[in-house]
Amino acid sequence: MRKLRAMTLVAGAAVLVAMTGFATSPAAQAERSSGQDVVEYRVHDAVKSGDALEAAGLDVVSRRDGNDLFVLGDDATGGKLSALGFRAEVSQRTHQEGWAAPARPAGAGLQDETYDGGYHTVNAHYANMDAAASAHPDLASVVTYGQSWLKQQNKGGYALKAICIAKKAAGDCALNPNSTKPRFLLQAQVHAREIATGEMAYKYIDYLVGGYGTDPAVTNLLNTTEVWVVPIVNPDGVNLVQQGGNNPVLHRKNADFTAADLARCGDTAGSQPGVDINRNFSYHWQSNTSKCDQTTSTSNGAGDSEPETKALEALWANLFGDHRADGASDKPDVGARGTALMLHSYAGIIILPWEYTNTAHTPSDTPFRTMGKAMSQFSGYPYGQAGDLLYNAPGGSDDYAYGKLGIASFTIELGDQGGSCDGFTPSYSCVDGTFWPYMLKTFNYLAGKAASPYK
Repeated sequence: MRKLRAMTLVAGAAVLVAMTGFATSPAAQAERSSGQDVVEYRVHDAVKSGDALEAAGLDVVSRRDGNDLFVLGDDATGGKLSALGFRAEVSQRTHQEGWAAPARPAGAGLQDETYDGGYHTVNAHYANMDAAASAHPDLASVVTYGQSWLKQQNKGGYALKAICIAKKAAGDCALNPNSTKPRFLLQAQVHAREIATGEMAYKYIDYLVGGYGTDPAVTNLLNTTEVWVVPIVNPDGVNLVQQGGNNPVLHRKNADFTAADLARCGDTAGSQPGVDINRNFSYHWQSNTSKCDQTTSTSNGAGDSEPETKALEALWANLFGDHRADGASDKPDVGARGTALMLHSYAGIIILPWEYTNTAHTPSDTPFRTMGKAMSQFSGYPYGQAGDLLYNAPGGSDDYAYGKLGIASFTIELGDQGGSCDGFTPSYSCVDGTFWPYMLKTFNYLAGKAASPYK
């Protein structure tokens, strides 16, 4: 049995009320206070059936071992898999309960607010961006590019924030596609429970602002390129995750749900309310209106229903412009600039567009695979389209970024196949010891390709 760090799906009902404004039913309160088992199933010979598993509403985690896929759920999930004709076995069972608030040492500021052994809260991420811009005004600027769903509903929530890092000259770090410098964009924690991805973004911000003038590679990069970082795409969702303290709640989606949705769905590996932001982008979007599925793709029957999605699309357009017509064979303009990387976990793979299908390639397939091969040398991760490596994922960010705007966009799933740093919430020591060394090389490589990604 591979090592999977214990995970929890329980949180204090009072916390969810405080963070979302939604009251839970007595049954939901009892479930959260008593805890429950999280069961991971190895589904044999399922690699060609990922779409069918997702269509059945199962939580297919982003991991593959040979021809086997993995599904999270509870004891009843095994019966569902059997009824669908799949052969599955329990690969891991965990149980935790209780709640611990995010920690902040006495006298410490928001930058030091952490949970689960060192992971930074939303407050800490935002404070870190503000501190970088305050300490290095010649290098960094923080930009608010939208509002979360809860923020728009006046139920708490967060502003959506990015940081631009460059050796600033006139006109740099403006929300204008006609920039002097090419741009690289790094985004993390689209899925809230994938907490190691946000730490990669946090560390990259510190690496850049701390290295200018002393590290020749950083100095050259920031003299020639704008680096944009969104450390938390889904802050409402991350806020739900972090309220578990040392037992993070494995919430994947945003917080676009009602009290009735929460009471009906719960918040478990197999069922939770909200909308999956990475199924909500309008390019080759597919409808899934089942509110409790992990891949619910809309709240109103259409793509682009979520404020987090629409804000990202506007940010991309403002940073990169539109350099591609929407036809199947249209390549981006010869002079198209810019690269983007979306971080997820925990499959340990590099994904190229198209994500919605693996029966067709983009017109830029050759340069995409060239860049994918180069990144693979840093991490050892295999590269390819989502349907070749795991399962098709319509409505994803990369397809919109490339398909609508021509941005050279990739997804990387952090992972440690079968190792001690596997899972959604690996030990915080994995951030420095396992993921950061090869992610740093990957970030710098893609930033260096921003000037001419397709050449």
